[in-house]
Amino acid sequence: MAGIVLLAGSIAATVIVRAVSSSSPRPASGYLLAAHDAHFTQLFPRKPLHIEKTAGTTTVIVYLADLPRYAVGIIRAPVPALELVRLDRAVNAAASALPGEEVISRRRLAHHGQPAKDAAVSVRGEPAQIRVMVFGSSAYIFEGFGVTTARFAHDYQILLETFTPHPYGGTTS
Repeated sequence: MAGIVLLAGSIAATVIVRAVSSSSPRPASGYLLAAHDAHFTQLFPRKPLHIEKTAGTTTVIVYLADLPRYAVGIIRAPVPALELVRLDRAVNAAASALPGEEVISRRRLAHHGQPAKDAAVSVRGEPAQIRVMVFGSSAYIFEGFGVTTARFAHDYQILLETFTPHPYGGTTS
């Protein structure tokens, strides 16, 4: 699982610099995405970038909304049926894949009735939030990062609140 999370984190890290320096205008309304390839439906602040990365037989999927001076997104990685996901390890692996990271705090909670772990992270001195959870055969990493927490907090909260996991896949809408 750590390898999958590191791969997912490296994908997010490749777009973080672009997200923080983007200058495109913020949309007035959200974009509802039915991501059948990643097994969820979710409201994003704008149409997200879709990134896929394959390592061996594992495909990690990232949906990232890149906005002015911040970004929010979700990473989905498959979890083998017999593998136990250690949420603290997943937080550490996701955070360590971000440039100049430092985990500031973490807390345990439930998300959609499943155990989850939240972490406040510093990325090159700027704030980020990570939530890791497992739903069925998928591990999800929610991320929000930007120049200030206030910049991404609202859209990150909407991302968390509107996440609806799907048990089966299909094609991306």
